[in-house]
Amino acid sequence: MFLIDHLILLSAVLILIGVFASKLSARFGLPLLVLFLGIGMLAGEDGIGGIAFDNASAAHALGTIALIFILFDGGLQTQISSIKQVWKPASVL
Repeated sequence: MFLIDHLILLSAVLILIGVFASKLSARFGLPLLVLFLGIGMLAGEDGIGGIAFDNASAAHALGTIALIFILFDGGLQTQISSIKQVWKPASVL
């Protein structure tokens, strides 16, 4: 139970930092990805967060889920007009 509590707290703190990072990036005009990479490096094994990386299969599963969300969001934000412009060259590939 103790481990689960810490995991939930850590996840909530990282999500909260991500929300503040998105507001910060909008204010300063920085790409949000750069801030998220920095947060991940600080929270990681060699950073001040010290999150241990000891389960490669869990990291692979988490990365796959994150990629699914990224591709889904990209698909939702794609305009139909931009698809119409590039479908012919893309089909040749």
